[in-house]
Amino acid sequence: MGLFDKQYREVSGFLESRRKAGKVSELRHQQGVSWPSEKNRNLVLGPDTAVELGNPRDASASFLLWVDDPGLLKNGRITVVGPDLPQLVGQRVSFGRVVIVGGTGFDAENSYERYREMELLRYDIHLKGYMMRAVSQHGREWSRVSREALETGFSFGVLGGSIIDKYLEIEYIQAVEVIFVTAGREDVLALGQIGEGALSIIGAMNKMADEMSFDCDTCEYTDVCGDVAELRAMRGALQRKEAAAGA
Repeated sequence: MGLFDKQYREVSGFLESRRKAGKVSELRHQQGVSWPSEKNRNLVLGPDTAVELGNPRDASASFLLWVDDPGLLKNGRITVVGPDLPQLVGQRVSFGRVVIVGGTGFDAENSYERYREMELLRYDIHLKGYMMRAVSQHGREWSRVSREALETGFSFGVLGGSIIDKYLEIEYIQAVEVIFVTAGREDVLALGQIGEGALSIIGAMNKMADEMSFDCDTCEYTDVCGDVAELRAMRGALQRKEAAAGA
């Protein structure tokens, strides 16, 4: 499965435990179901807000995983752990979101560039009545949904479907699943612990690719690279590239 083998198993375990607790519902994305776009003026003010997700005073977790075998995923599945948006009107809730993509052709040479391409897509969702207020590099996400949007049918099915369609526009991606968590602070914090492992892998990739830093003795990600063979392969590929450029 590649870079996120461990985190994928942990997310699967997280969902199974919440499923046994009766907290999980599943939706199937129907392609062709569209929602009005509002790219330039998608502002949801406080008085217009029906639901606030992941406010800085609450727990929040948001991260991306990918697997090298699209067959591991059920393309188009949207999993909700906790209430859907229409059941949260008037509330400010802890929030988790995980996007898992399945693709082909990931290797030590292209994984970092592909990650950057996929990560940018989280900023490219422009749905009327849905505003992403802030996204941090620490695995948090803060967003709002307007009263008008919920009154006209907005839900995690709409949001998740839009995310799925966006990722499937990339040629090397064949399957996408989205997970939303609103079941409470403890569940979101548990998801966030899984996300910390994914973010450590991303941090190691960033350090190697952006800083071209290969000094393992002084690197804070030594333990991560020691556990993930794909990171070691990436380090070798980048070193060879740097050596070829300086030759």
